[in-house]
Amino acid sequence: MTNIKAPSISSIIGGQIGAEILLALIGFGLSGIQTALSLGLGGLICFVANTVFTLKAFKYRGASATEQIVKEFVSGEVYKILLSAVGFALTFIYVPAATPLLVFLGYIAVYLVGMVSTMHVVRTYNQAGI
Repeated sequence: MTNIKAPSISSIIGGQIGAEILLALIGFGLSGIQTALSLGLGGLICFVANTVFTLKAFKYRGASATEQIVKEFVSGEVYKILLSAVGFALTFIYVPAATPLLVFLGYIAVYLVGMVSTMHVVRTYNQAGI
């Protein structure tokens, strides 16, 4: 058992869902429902996959849990890749109105927000000296 506090992952998850919603709203305002749908679906695919990864990656902490941490990172990455692939496949099969380029752009935008949020959480966590 460790007494190390877990980093706050709510900002990672919150940042991604916020970016996904904002992206869809901007797309709707600029070009209408098809753009909003495409960007929103891409962002949603990324959000779901990254949330699963984030929950798994930050499940354990401390030097004594190193092996478990590595296993969770690897399995989390596998789940993220599989969920992303299934999400894209389902989108392109069942949502013919979705524009593939915009779906991928939505995915990339939310992914970048997740990366920046994760870097911020890790930096804050490390600076706290925990």
